Amino acid sequence: MAKKGVKKIAWNGQGKVHKDKSQPGYAVVVEGGSTLGFVVGEWFPGTTEADKKKEVTWIRQSADRKVDYYKSARPANSAYTLNISKAQAGKVAYYVEASLTGFKDLSGTTGLYVRAYSPPRVVSSYWKEDIENNNKQIHSGNPTQYNIPLHLHLELEGLNGYNCTVHIYNCEVNFFGNNDQKISKTYTQKCINGILDVHIPHQDVLQWRKEIGAEKPIERFYIMLTYEGATGYVKDTTPKGDLRHATHLYIKNSFGKLITKVVPLPKGNKVITIGEEEKKPIKYDLCTFAQINIHDREALKTVFLDKNPAAHGIAEQQFSFNLSVFYDTDQYEVPDKSKPLLKNIVEYLKQNPQIAVLIESYADIRNSYEYNDKLTEKRANAILSHFYTNGVKNKLTAKYYGERRAKQFDYITNEDRPIHKINRKTVLTFKVNNLKTIFYNTITPNYKIPVDLSLFIKGFKTEKCLLLADGKKQHDHTKIKYSELVNITADRKAIKDIPLNGEEAKLQIISHEGDMFPSALGLKPNRYELDIHSCAYFPDTRKPTLVINAFTDALWILQAMYDFDGDYPIVYRGKPEPISVIKGIKGLHERAKYYIDLYLKVLTYFPMGEAYKMITQLAIDFFVAEAEMYGIGYAKKWNYVGGKFNELENYTDNNRDLVEKGILTLTILVMIVELIIAILTLGESAAAKLPKVKKAVRLLKKAQDKMDKVEDLGFEFIFPKVAFTYATYLEKYKDGLVHYITEFNVKADPVIGIKFDKSMSLKSLISKALVKDNADLKDEEIDNNDPLKGNIDKTARNWGRGKAKEQVGKGVQELLDRAGHDAAIRIMFSGSISQEYKIKIAAPAPHEQFAGKVSIKNALKQGLSNSAGKVIGDSAIKMEAQLMIKGRIHVVGCVPVAPFVAATFFRNTHTQIDTKFAAEMSSHLVHTRTYGADEANGLYYEDKIYFSGIKGKVRLSAKRSQQTKKDWGDDAETNLIDTEFNLFGEHTFTMAKINLFYKTNN
Repeated sequence: MAKKGVKKIAWNGQGKVHKDKSQPGYAVVVEGGSTLGFVVGEWFPGTTEADKKKEVTWIRQSADRKVDYYKSARPANSAYTLNISKAQAGKVAYYVEASLTGFKDLSGTTGLYVRAYSPPRVVSSYWKEDIENNNKQIHSGNPTQYNIPLHLHLELEGLNGYNCTVHIYNCEVNFFGNNDQKISKTYTQKCINGILDVHIPHQDVLQWRKEIGAEKPIERFYIMLTYEGATGYVKDTTPKGDLRHATHLYIKNSFGKLITKVVPLPKGNKVITIGEEEKKPIKYDLCTFAQINIHDREALKTVFLDKNPAAHGIAEQQFSFNLSVFYDTDQYEVPDKSKPLLKNIVEYLKQNPQIAVLIESYADIRNSYEYNDKLTEKRANAILSHFYTNGVKNKLTAKYYGERRAKQFDYITNEDRPIHKINRKTVLTFKVNNLKTIFYNTITPNYKIPVDLSLFIKGFKTEKCLLLADGKKQHDHTKIKYSELVNITADRKAIKDIPLNGEEAKLQIISHEGDMFPSALGLKPNRYELDIHSCAYFPDTRKPTLVINAFTDALWILQAMYDFDGDYPIVYRGKPEPISVIKGIKGLHERAKYYIDLYLKVLTYFPMGEAYKMITQLAIDFFVAEAEMYGIGYAKKWNYVGGKFNELENYTDNNRDLVEKGILTLTILVMIVELIIAILTLGESAAAKLPKVKKAVRLLKKAQDKMDKVEDLGFEFIFPKVAFTYATYLEKYKDGLVHYITEFNVKADPVIGIKFDKSMSLKSLISKALVKDNADLKDEEIDNNDPLKGNIDKTARNWGRGKAKEQVGKGVQELLDRAGHDAAIRIMFSGSISQEYKIKIAAPAPHEQFAGKVSIKNALKQGLSNSAGKVIGDSAIKMEAQLMIKGRIHVVGCVPVAPFVAATFFRNTHTQIDTKFAAEMSSHLVHTRTYGADEANGLYYEDKIYFSGIKGKVRLSAKRSQQTKKDWGDDAETNLIDTEFNLFGEHTFTMAKINLFYKTNN
């Protein structure tokens, strides 16, 4: 059977190819930065046409074909494109092939070798001090010193994969010359993907100073670059093609004191400084770990990374640990049995030159004081010499005490005893910066749905741990010490070891869902402490390395409603979370009278007379109906898994009788207040007690006369429908902290509403004014309880007054008609303010890792409006006023005549002029409230009232006619005046801030 599949790929002509550097059918060299295209060039004879329509798999791999970089299937007639940047151009090549089966061609003849070529160039460069966490570049304004290691960073083109050599030159500060002195030592390493990083130790930098003499206050250095297989230096990318690069290395002619030979320890206790201590996290590669990851359900979180430990834990108070070297009698040289320990210490100090070491030598109490002083001095000096001759550069402090600090005891002979051996020693004290405990916070269900956590510790090794206790290493990479404090009924502590299988350790965590109310115990997390110690990081075994705080996922919801239709749920994790709300007191109907009598006794203290009996008789039916306006709901939800809560405790359903008593109590208290207000304000004008009377009439049926007065004024008040939702829960923020969240959602639709729409003619206004000013025309009050007490005469007089009022009105209208004038006034005052406040207060949850500020998110949903052509919505109170005046003048020639004269004597010869004057005014008010918090004011809110101003329009029109008009017409008119005006401009009134609570400094 003939072989089938792709026999050879080919370049399709796309992209710029260097044909002089390429080998047809074997290797293609493309211009760096251009895109190259490949297609199937030839098929094996056994390949059918159907096969050629299938997809082929394109594979880009390393030149040795051991590593795949790209693999993807696409139609056989579709080209595969490859772009190799200038930074990737150089020696590095790829092998590209296409396969019908998806497998590589083991013969290695199907594909082509591809690489890019660009002229070797230096694109950019910088110097900086090679110190951890340092990002400042060296320049003339920020010079370095000779005892500091350096880091040279170069970005290159066309040199990928080449070994490049850096040549250091010294020059005058502001001048480059051909005679610049070259440093003898060069630095060679391979360029990888266009990057060349050279790390130069401080010893080399000191050697530069020796070579050049370093006579100037500041010396300037630069580099030139060569690469393997080529002669001459590499240019930069500027048109000039400069050969000098990284020209901004400035070094001050100063450095710290360095001891170059072993110095005998002088008499007395003195400090020998071999280097300066730097405060930074320690690093010891022989007892360390590189990374700690936590896999929490679907999320993977890195909580520690050795490249930047300060990002996860910061240095705290120094931690000290001790190591001891013990001697035989009269011995001061380093004992052979202690040399392995000292070897580890030397390696430890070389990798951590910032760590200071205190060397303290002791002797037992045998022999004289002078002898023991000299002996301990020799012991301290021997240790100091051992460190220094082995290349230690740390800050070393040597002290000796003779027998002064030896443990004393009574002895008879001078023979050696175990207590003497304890006193013959040198103690090495290391001061290191122990990193703070790492905290990982999570929100979890309770014990019914435990969460599986995996802990991954990468690069954990403790083979050469320095900390020994009873001959055993204190740091162990095979297991993790684990302890838990769980809040079920009280704090419970369990201690055990978790095996570390490879890099992974597994544990289960739960939270405590809390009680009926979000108490301090309910919000306190379950605490899981993990000890992952090493000499490099977290050497102090007394403190945990990692603490996992498991917070509850419980949600507490309280809802209260008044005359509100529908539900008003809290939105949690993007979903509404409704709860059961109890309305009314149906369950307490039969027992309600007892509670009503109990609460209504307060009314007996007011002068109500028989009204008290009437109230108690009507109260039962009224309160049952009124209580239906009130609703209360309280519940707790927890164990949130799969996008929903799996547990629910509905406290209102479980305590229905208690809730209904609360509703009844609330209803009674509110209505008692309303009744007291109504009773105590009966002498006020109706307009002043409108809201009081309007509510009181629902109970006081005999107040219908007051109801009539209210309606007669044209007022209609709209009372609020209110829903309140309060929620408490915990939420994890992006910074890793868990915050205690309190949400207050209040919706009032409306907060207040009012309607007043009244139209009055000039006739009615004048007649009412005449009647009001004439005491004789005022009605006398009839005593309905005693019809024989002068009521017949009062009724007769009132009938006469009514006729008089009627005649007054007719007389006024007749006067207006004879004058040819009439006027109408309309006043409209209406609207409502509907508001919805959504306030979210977040504060870091109370536990050991308490860091962060209180934040408040406030969302005020309210229809804002103004008078600049926008519609005034329902969320405002608006006012409109209209004035309409009409007039008619009859003229004969140029002389005005009365309407009667014109109609009688000049019927067809007079001119009639109709005039109309109209004025309109409007304005509105909008109220907003904003909550906030800051350092100075704590939590506060601020009210603003927006007044749109009073804006209006005036129009005056006239119409001339030669025939008599007995009524007002709507024929075409001539506008004499038609203009708009602003009586007052718009303005926003900002009220004073109201502080809900102040920040306290404890």
